[in-house]
Amino acid sequence: MMRRREHNDFRNPFRRYISIRDETTAWVTEGPRLVVENAQQLWTHPDRPRDVTEMYRLGELSDATRKTMGLVLLLAGLIGLVIGVIWLHWASFPETELVNGVEMPFVVDTMNWFPRGIWWKAAAYFLIGGAATFTMVGAVMLWVLNQRMTWARATVGAMITWLALLFFFGIVPSEWLNFAQTDLEWGNDTFLVVPPILVLGNTVEISYTTVKDTISQTYVLGMLAVGAIVAIQIQRIKEGRPASAKPVEQKSPYGRPLVKGDG
Repeated sequence: MMRRREHNDFRNPFRRYISIRDETTAWVTEGPRLVVENAQQLWTHPDRPRDVTEMYRLGELSDATRKTMGLVLLLAGLIGLVIGVIWLHWASFPETELVNGVEMPFVVDTMNWFPRGIWWKAAAYFLIGGAATFTMVGAVMLWVLNQRMTWARATVGAMITWLALLFFFGIVPSEWLNFAQTDLEWGNDTFLVVPPILVLGNTVEISYTTVKDTISQTYVLGMLAVGAIVAIQIQRIKEGRPASAKPVEQKSPYGRPLVKGDG
């Protein structure tokens, strides 16, 4: 008799909802605390590879290394942008068209061999995004990093920062929304129906439009966090050198090592 009562209690939807709610509350309250504690323990551990995580190495790059890295990134980004724009242009052409009510292959005058379709178009977007990032990082390393700050150099740095904000917070979300609406055709159709047991027996439907906007907002919030972390690390670019690190060799403007005299 007792077993039947326990079995019936388990099958009671309301009791099962209470159990799920209690478990979810425990995860929400205890999960973040455990994650933060583990992260703090890892960060303060003496065996943590600080040489990899700290920013001081960028602040100690030699002029030759800095210019080489910046020039390589800048040229790779510019070449990638050119290839990506051409790729996106030709991949955007339709694969077929209607001619007198009959679907026929769409033929362009030149480069008809170029692959088309939404996934080739998506790959072009990723290529453009990576190339734009390379271009901006290369420009910063080439003209701003470890340089004596002047009004002209500050203006160049501010312009690069403005372009980065425009690209990552304006162009990328806009192109994602256009791609989702036109190519993926994410509209008001139902994407997911939430199980009624999770919403007290109500009917809750999640549309593709909601998913599209959620991805866009999550991306923006994530990029805000990334931007804050990058800004903080830039301010600390001269800090974080461990005591065990090899000292930087001082060189003269002619590239020769400086030697301290006896006097």
